[in-house]
Amino acid sequence: MQVVARVAAILKSLEGSEQGMSLGEIAARNDLPRSTVKRLVDALAQEDLLEIHGHGGIRLGSALMRLARHSQLDITTHAKSFLEALSGTTEETVVLCSLSGNELLILHSVLSPLPLRVSPMAGNFLSLHATASGKVLLSHLEDEQVERLLGTDLTAYTNNTLAMPALLTQLAEVRRTGIGHDEDEHMQGVGAIGIGLETSQGHYSVSVVGPSWRISERRAEIQAALQATRDEMLKAFRSLK
Repeated sequence: MQVVARVAAILKSLEGSEQGMSLGEIAARNDLPRSTVKRLVDALAQEDLLEIHGHGGIRLGSALMRLARHSQLDITTHAKSFLEALSGTTEETVVLCSLSGNELLILHSVLSPLPLRVSPMAGNFLSLHATASGKVLLSHLEDEQVERLLGTDLTAYTNNTLAMPALLTQLAEVRRTGIGHDEDEHMQGVGAIGIGLETSQGHYSVSVVGPSWRISERRAEIQAALQATRDEMLKAFRSLK
């Protein structure tokens, strides 16, 4: 069990580290002997769970990425019917998203039946700091981690896009309520409300997206629908274990 715990600690240390880490950095972060880290890293690299690029370039490997993609495919399959029901209830577009590096990855979308709608497509990447789903996922990180992940100079997509100080203030509120909002921040005229989905496979978010005036007028109703859908999904996912 100790070996498994150490392997898990090493893998978690490398999460979000695009440039990679050295043996010494991994050892220091996990309070492990360098020799132990080297032995475990070499074993993981043989299985393609880690990649070694020079002295300071130990990164998550291709086999781990393949496992992650299969995990996301599974969550998407199980979530589809719930997302379709939520879209039917709200008559707005619904998206399931995950964190991918320093961007938001759309895993699945159900488009609104209304003529005037927002149409994000699965496989597209969006900003984290200017989207409802992105803020929900960022809320799982400490403020210092958010700054390291995004940098302090955030792209302003509209006049409503938040700068880092305002974003951190809003993330504190997201941590308290569990709800994220996008009010014309990623695209003028587009609004969204998002909620987190914490599963055994990782952190995800579900958002209702539409014209900002429609989202704003029905905020309480949409939030209630999101919370009910989240609870139903988690109950169903637990029964699949």
